[in-house]
Amino acid sequence: MKKAISLFVSVTLVLASLFNLISCDRSYDEQEVKREARMLIENSIMLNEIYWGEGIAYVENASTSNGAYYEASFISLDKYGIRTLDDLKAKTRDVFSDGYCELIFSTTMSSVVDAEELQVYARYYQKYTDEYMTTPDCIMVYSHAKALITGEAEYLYDTLEVIGSKKDTVYVTILANVTYDGKVQQKKIKIGLIEQNDGWRLDTPTYVSYNEKEDDYNNLQDDK
Repeated sequence: MKKAISLFVSVTLVLASLFNLISCDRSYDEQEVKREARMLIENSIMLNEIYWGEGIAYVENASTSNGAYYEASFISLDKYGIRTLDDLKAKTRDVFSDGYCELIFSTTMSSVVDAEELQVYARYYQKYTDEYMTTPDCIMVYSHAKALITGEAEYLYDTLEVIGSKKDTVYVTILANVTYDGKVQQKKIKIGLIEQNDGWRLDTPTYVSYNEKEDDYNNLQDDK
């Protein structure tokens, strides 16, 4: 009986140790996380604009168009410091995690197909000068793409706080003032970061939008 109890206790302790090992949240240096988070959030603003905001501008030239796709404006590309989609991907990988990058690329640089039906057109694709696709020419921009971000966000970096970790992800929060049509809303954003072999990266979105429904709700509350 004693042997059985001893064996049970031993097995229980081993399982508990394994559970703690699996579910253990990572440790981190708070100041390092805050410093890296601020830099990454700042660098994400341009990418948010490209992928989910107004996007890369294009030139409406029928002679170089492909249906609803037009060649990107060189002025716009200069603004973002890119020439090809590979340039854009490199800038994106400097900010976002590998996993989140793949999600971004698959939904903005490839068309989304569901049940064998085209749901969303790729926002951008790379045009090449040759049929073997070895020499990049110009980025092509889908002219019917709609901006998913409403308003302009101002991130209040002095409100940046590290709130804890869950497994490999460290979370921070930050306040942002979002201005749209002369009106301002303040939002609190929760952002996850992970540490890859090449440094810290954002693993969640940082964009935020103005929500007119919040104004309608607040107006109703004021009228009561």
